[in-house]
Amino acid sequence: MQNRNTRSPVPALMFAVSVVGSNGLALSPILSDVARSFSTTPLTISTAISAYGAATAASAFFLAARIDRIGIRRTLLGGMLALIAALLLSAAAPHWLALTLAQAVAGTAAGVILPAAYGSASLIAQPGQEARTLGRVIAGWSVSLVAGVPLSALIADAIGWRATYGVLALCAAIALLGLRRLPERRAAHPAPLRLSRLLAPLSYRDVPALLLGCLAFSSAFYGVYAFLADHVRRLLALSAGQVGFIAFAYGAGFMLSGLLGARLIERLGPRRALPLALGAAALVYLALLPAAQALPAVLMVAAVWGAASQLCLNLLVLLLSRARPEERGAVLGLNTCVTYLGASLGTAVAGTLYTHAGFGTLALSASGAVAVAALGLHWRLNARRAARVQAGTEARASA
Repeated sequence: MQNRNTRSPVPALMFAVSVVGSNGLALSPILSDVARSFSTTPLTISTAISAYGAATAASAFFLAARIDRIGIRRTLLGGMLALIAALLLSAAAPHWLALTLAQAVAGTAAGVILPAAYGSASLIAQPGQEARTLGRVIAGWSVSLVAGVPLSALIADAIGWRATYGVLALCAAIALLGLRRLPERRAAHPAPLRLSRLLAPLSYRDVPALLLGCLAFSSAFYGVYAFLADHVRRLLALSAGQVGFIAFAYGAGFMLSGLLGARLIERLGPRRALPLALGAAALVYLALLPAAQALPAVLMVAAVWGAASQLCLNLLVLLLSRARPEERGAVLGLNTCVTYLGASLGTAVAGTLYTHAGFGTLALSASGAVAVAALGLHWRLNARRAARVQAGTEARASA
């Protein structure tokens, strides 16, 4: 019998996810400010974003599989303590290398916090309410986009960028207090962890194609997001607080799509809806080129970007979770790993493109990568499947 407290820990889980999301996305609007404080370039500081993504990917791959052995509650509490330490180190970093190291520690913590938080949803949910509870926990990303990142940018404007990480550390401590109410769950007889078992989902039907689509989507998103604010600030001479509204607009579109997108998914079906959502995201990256000339235009495109991204994220997770329901944890662990591998690779490649070829080349590259993923997934999920169904029908008719 699961132990459920009268006071639900869902808000604490949602808040924990929002703190993780805010830290992962907070550096982009203040990239120029941090670079100036260390007398270096935005490209150099973007190394911290890459380190965060790489550490999150590695942690999700190698450590998240141990959550059932350690216990979900214990994993969350330990991960939040490590995140608090990383945020305090970020706030006090004397050199950009120290900031990079701190963000790598934060990424390691995020790689276990996120899957543990998602796993807790099914543990605390009422029977039949698992999907709804998970949706509320994932909504923490919307909170980080609508409130966390814009407020972090305003704090950086008013007090300094270091205060941003100090406030995030305080928020993480508050979330930690709420997470203490979580019930514990630990596997009684966990299977031995072997590399072959961690990679087993790659042999499941549609999973490799979906993970490649996830890699293209996350690489494009994090690469463009990392340098969009700096590009707009250079063009329009804006402050960090002003470009922070780009994240707000993105988050508003993300949140609105989360509320209304279910009807579209139900009408089209996830297999048809995913390539369309990716195609919309590819068009957004093209639209950012002319939109960057005026802040209102950027905000409008960012809202559409958020809506398309929410649909992409939702549909990727939905289809991956259906690929092998009895091993959903292992499949989604690989999804988290690939997502943040894309964040690391995408930011690194985007930094080179942005520095040496400009934002236009970066946006075009992102659009091309996502468009290829959309076409590939359409063929894999729909055209190829339709061909198999038709071949089977013809075979039965001839028989």
